[in-house]
Amino acid sequence: MILPDVNILVYAFRHDAAHHSISRMWLNNTTAGDSRFAISKLSLAAFVRIVTNGRSYPDPTPPAAAFAFCSSLLAQPNCVTIEPGERHWEIFQRLCIETNTRGPMTTDAWYAALAIEWACEWLTFDRDFARFPGLKYRLFPFRSA
Repeated sequence: MILPDVNILVYAFRHDAAHHSISRMWLNNTTAGDSRFAISKLSLAAFVRIVTNGRSYPDPTPPAAAFAFCSSLLAQPNCVTIEPGERHWEIFQRLCIETNTRGPMTTDAWYAALAIEWACEWLTFDRDFARFPGLKYRLFPFRSA
């Protein structure tokens, strides 16, 4: 099951994003397909934080539109909402210690631990995820890592 990074969601939503077309195409194909995909509510919260922020975009998204996008994803019959389980903290801690991850990068370790725990493939534009042992990931658009 694929678990998209926040950047995929932002780019798919924002028409003025650099990678909008390819991200939107992926999202449309994924939501219209039969294969399940995963969504983390933390990713959705980060999505809302980014697209509604005037520092991120000169014309920020109204909160109602951002939440409508999130609701449309969650309503897809092939969407599986995943949350940290029993092993998440232990995986997160191990990843941080083994890779000497600190500061803002700990959020990446948190997402990596979530993907590892749920045996998801993390889909991202961010090469920094290569640092996490045991994480199955692909760099968007579908380059093997």
